[in-house]
Amino acid sequence: MTIPLFPHRPDRSQQGPTPLPHEINRTHLLADLTRHDRRIAALIAPAGYGKTTLLGQLARAAHAAGQAVAWLTLTHDEADPARLAQELARTCGSLPDFRGERYRASAGLSQEAAFTALARDLNDLPHHLLLIVDQTEMLGGTAGACLGTFLASLGEGHRSAVAGFDLTHLRLGRVLARGGVHLLGAGHLAFTDGEAEQFQARYPDAPPSPERWPLGLALHAAASESGSTLTPQAYQSELLAALPAQLDDLLDAAATLPSWSTAEFHALGVTPPADWAQRMLGAGLMLRLHGDGTVRPHEVLVAALRARLDGRPDASAALTRRAAQRAEQQRRPLDAARLYVQAGDPASAAELARRHAPSLEEQGAFDVLRRLLDTLPPECLDAPLRLRLGLCLLHAGDVTRAETALRDLQDRPDTRPGALFLLSVIASRRGDSARQLRLAGQGLDAGPDDRLRTRLLRVQASALNVLGQQEQAREVTHAALTLATDTAQHGEQAHLLALLSGLNAFTRTPLPEREAVVRAGLRAYERAGLHAGRARLHASLAHLHRLQGQLQEAHDELLSAQKLEQISPGPDSCLIHEELGDLRRCQGQDGEARAAYAQAMQHAELHGVTYVQASLAYKLAELARQAGQPAAARTWLAQARSWRVEHPNSWNTRAAHLHEGILAAQTGQTAAALAHLQDALHSRLDLEEQVRAHAWLAQLTPDTDPAHTHYRRELTVLLALLGSACVLRADQPHLSQPATAGSHEPDSPAPRRAPHPSPTAAGVTLDVRLLGGGVQADVNGAPLRLAHSKPAELLAWLALHGPSTREQLVDALTDGGTEQRHVDYVKISVRRLRATLSETPGVSFNPVEFHAGQYRLSPQFTLRVDAHAVQTARQSHDPGTLLQALDAYTGPLLPQVESSWAGDLRLELEEDAIGCALRLAELVHGTDPELAARACRHALSIDPFQQEATRLLVSLTRSAGGHEAARHLERVCQRRLDHQLSA
Repeated sequence: MTIPLFPHRPDRSQQGPTPLPHEINRTHLLADLTRHDRRIAALIAPAGYGKTTLLGQLARAAHAAGQAVAWLTLTHDEADPARLAQELARTCGSLPDFRGERYRASAGLSQEAAFTALARDLNDLPHHLLLIVDQTEMLGGTAGACLGTFLASLGEGHRSAVAGFDLTHLRLGRVLARGGVHLLGAGHLAFTDGEAEQFQARYPDAPPSPERWPLGLALHAAASESGSTLTPQAYQSELLAALPAQLDDLLDAAATLPSWSTAEFHALGVTPPADWAQRMLGAGLMLRLHGDGTVRPHEVLVAALRARLDGRPDASAALTRRAAQRAEQQRRPLDAARLYVQAGDPASAAELARRHAPSLEEQGAFDVLRRLLDTLPPECLDAPLRLRLGLCLLHAGDVTRAETALRDLQDRPDTRPGALFLLSVIASRRGDSARQLRLAGQGLDAGPDDRLRTRLLRVQASALNVLGQQEQAREVTHAALTLATDTAQHGEQAHLLALLSGLNAFTRTPLPEREAVVRAGLRAYERAGLHAGRARLHASLAHLHRLQGQLQEAHDELLSAQKLEQISPGPDSCLIHEELGDLRRCQGQDGEARAAYAQAMQHAELHGVTYVQASLAYKLAELARQAGQPAAARTWLAQARSWRVEHPNSWNTRAAHLHEGILAAQTGQTAAALAHLQDALHSRLDLEEQVRAHAWLAQLTPDTDPAHTHYRRELTVLLALLGSACVLRADQPHLSQPATAGSHEPDSPAPRRAPHPSPTAAGVTLDVRLLGGGVQADVNGAPLRLAHSKPAELLAWLALHGPSTREQLVDALTDGGTEQRHVDYVKISVRRLRATLSETPGVSFNPVEFHAGQYRLSPQFTLRVDAHAVQTARQSHDPGTLLQALDAYTGPLLPQVESSWAGDLRLELEEDAIGCALRLAELVHGTDPELAARACRHALSIDPFQQEATRLLVSLTRSAGGHEAARHLERVCQRRLDHQLSA
């Protein structure tokens, strides 16, 4: 069968292309392009991205809606501005009611006057017009500028759409700055997953393809169904073969570069023709032009270029060696190593890997390090490089391969300490703390350097903690922390602070103290630039918030953890998902909890973290039993118990007594439950597990038994420590009321021990938090329950803007709505907000007043708004005030509110926060460089392209002796800028 790959180009008289037989309707793109505010739509992409197809669908949709459409497909002839004006006038001449009098009167005037006159003629039309101009790459600079002027002169109501490889000549910058141009690049025009599935469903014999380039997917289907050899890469190879021979040297050099520019070609000894980029684009090659004169090739084109270069051995060796040296100078080690191997010099590639491996390891860039090592032939991997490969395998979750490789290295003097450290980490993942402790001790006896000694001390302290030797674990941790500080191991400092947090998990350390340690670890991870460690500590903060019944705060921390985990996936992902499951159970969402636990199990298996699998299986068994799924419950329970048998020395299997005891209690096996729960108390349980064990023991023991009083007293102490009984949420249906007496619901204030008078009106504080999430508010510390989104948005508006008329509220909350239903909607929102505030203890007055034609929050409130702290600090020169503002700015303003007013204020607050951060950095960089660096990172977390913050942070890092880290920051900044330009 034959699959048409391109739509038929329209003749000069046609209104658009005829549809393809199996054309995919780009519904989401059409909905975007047909919005009333899309004045000019600009489609910029290489060949094969469906630009003409989408324009054809847009034209047909406009026709169906009764709108006039004019279509012009450009040729090389229109590079002449006069010819372009003539073709535009001829195309528009068929429009109803078009007179063209001004255009005809402009004969003999300047080129610009002709285009302006034509636009004025179109603006006189009694109806709206859709003008489509395809293949704008045919235009030169002058004609392109004239077309841009013409499009910008079209009046309100008219729409236009242009498409081409490059729209730079159109000079639409001014219209773009005013928001009048909607850009769709290759990323937008590529098929979505759903569209790709829809396309592939029409060709059931074609195997699945990850390709999202529309033409590439069509080629893939054609090759599969008809036996054609024209794959996407082969198609690009054919286009390359059709280029003239004078471009051979240019193509050879292009095969060795990740991005192309005239300067890069010159650096490799190649002089490209002046129009090289346009010639390549015109040939249909998969390229993307950037505004700075660079060109980035598609990976399919890169593969075709490399295959072409492999077939030219005379050109290959010398050129690839020069390219490797150039890549090394530009700090592109992956490209440099690949090119050295391609040039027949694997020894230089191995030497490069040895130089870059330590910094990549320190940055936690294990995926990059793995790719660098995989570039080398096996015979070039010496023992230290094989050790680092084992480290990469471990971080990728390939524990079995890593362990096999490390066993061979633990007997070599040069790799013994490192191999023993990694083997001890594997033992830790498997929950075998005794073996972990033994291997760490052997590693310390093997004479490691300071870096490895710190790591070995850390895993030794972790094992001691799990084995119940807390004091010794704390001593070892502090010794390791001292060594890490003295030797400037910033990443290890962060890991050790995280370990200190873990040491507190099984003690009754006050929760604020535990939180302070976690936040110190977060700051240390941020300084070290290690995302994975930050993810785990955000999950730890979520755990602490959940213990205290602060479920919204726990949810927010888990969102932060998941975002970081997506950036840098690692073995801690299973712990993040397990904590999410625990949170869902506290919220009564058992279905979501079951899904989170199942994901945690998958991540644990992927990364070889076996010690958590037993507790996950018990939790899944309990949920399945409660959902009335006895078969699934039995399966999970059998898996949990088999894991206990296979790993009898794991500390986590001893905690399984808790789960077995609760299961026995829920099924009426009191004697077995008591035995298991008492055994659980003699093993290591964290605070949550201790609360559950004591609650069940208090439930099961008779009131006359002295042990009952002991369990009740311990339960009371633990609940007082937590301030919430949230951790008993899943158990409460089975526990009698006295067992949880003194507890309170999640996210509710702790009950007062003795009644006292309600606060006076003057003492009512309304605390409104709008940054970093949804609208949250407290009245005298009691959380306000805002059940509906619009009353919450109304509260945010009034808190930020003060008294407002009804018209202002309608305009803000309904995005300019003027109908009566919009007015009624606002009235309902006011009524709901007033009722919610009135129900709060201490509010005996009208909380939302209508005074002098304006709604306002009662002046009897003492109003505090977190956004105000950022706004008012912008002009301050007090470091304390600026730091408070940065601490208050926990994220963008109301990120889920899509109203225009929120979007505008969100941008203003981002600028305020960045301004505070930069001013703080300027004030303290000489006296407190660490705080200055923190302020710079805060600015970059808001705007990754903030050049002033980047320059100052690089300077601070370099001044502190971190030259490699400073260079890394510069590379990161450059990558971000490249990404911004490509977008």
